[in-house]
Amino acid sequence: MVSFAHETNQKRWNDFVVASPTGHLMQAYEWGVFKAATGWKVQRVGLEQDGRIVAGAQILFRSLPFIPFSLAYIPKGPVVDLSDLSLLNQLWLAIHKASRSQNAIFLKIEPNFPNDDRLIDYLRQHGFHSSQHTNHPHSTVIIDLTPHEDTLLANMRHKTRQLVRRGGRNGLEIIEGTADDLPEFYQILQTTADMKEIAVHDFSFYQQVWQTYQPVDGVKLFLAKHQGQTLSVKMAFVFGDCCMHFWGGTSKQGRDLYSSYLIQWEAMKWAKRRGCRYTDLWGIPDEVGEMLKRGEEIPKDEQSGLWGVYAFKRGFGGQVESYVGTYDYVYQPLLYRLAQFFTRFSIDRLSELVEQITRRVR
Repeated sequence: MVSFAHETNQKRWNDFVVASPTGHLMQAYEWGVFKAATGWKVQRVGLEQDGRIVAGAQILFRSLPFIPFSLAYIPKGPVVDLSDLSLLNQLWLAIHKASRSQNAIFLKIEPNFPNDDRLIDYLRQHGFHSSQHTNHPHSTVIIDLTPHEDTLLANMRHKTRQLVRRGGRNGLEIIEGTADDLPEFYQILQTTADMKEIAVHDFSFYQQVWQTYQPVDGVKLFLAKHQGQTLSVKMAFVFGDCCMHFWGGTSKQGRDLYSSYLIQWEAMKWAKRRGCRYTDLWGIPDEVGEMLKRGEEIPKDEQSGLWGVYAFKRGFGGQVESYVGTYDYVYQPLLYRLAQFFTRFSIDRLSELVEQITRRVR
């Protein structure tokens, strides 16, 4: 007998998410705590069977100013065994009930589901339609950390391996950062984002995620220094057996000294020592996954946008993984059409815009 419940027990929820093949850090309890601190309302809905959670979703809601409606968003969820579509159907009912209770105009999902045509057809048949307004990348590079370090080095592309070693010979020091290093981390992040034409959040966003995850030993800040100057930064998270590299950057001098290669390698070795089986390098062009799915050859010389980032990350070995993408389920069609103007921004960007408006009218 499957029953519905709102889940509030942190350990019980995280144990469920970690054990699921579609589980992800952004469905972890702490991620909800972090998002709540940045203005979202969090609901965790689950289906129980024989006293254990068998399916669930951490739903984020953002209230809109001036009107009694909200936005609903499930990052990297829901969490469910995809071989049991009957269970997934029941979970959608619980998710829609929760979304309607918050007067959601629409629900945006970015599931941690593989890029499979059968799953895409399933989503469309159940009222979801593909959205171009994405918040997270749909393709990534996953590295298996279980081999010996020598094998991990051997699995890299020749040039990458050379630059890792050259970075080590350039007098670089990789150290563990603290909260005091966050402003410097942010400065280098901004520099890199400007160069790559990638958006970054306000400083408070990264400060808040640090404050949420540092007390539970779920985050590590790496800094590559040369003669006392920070050249590269990387913020990595651990959830279950996976280490995720969400944010990082390198200064111009750091690029000249190949500090990004060395800091990446040291972060991989740290994750392996920590007991992680995989590293998710995050953030490569969505086109990569689609091209591989179609059996097309990946361009070797493309460097615009995230393509240069892809070339860097792919050099460390690993496999490209891609996901079904971003989908919307509409509850209020007229308001949804109006919302499309604003959701040309990512939903996180839209949330920040709503927060700014709310502050001004208080």
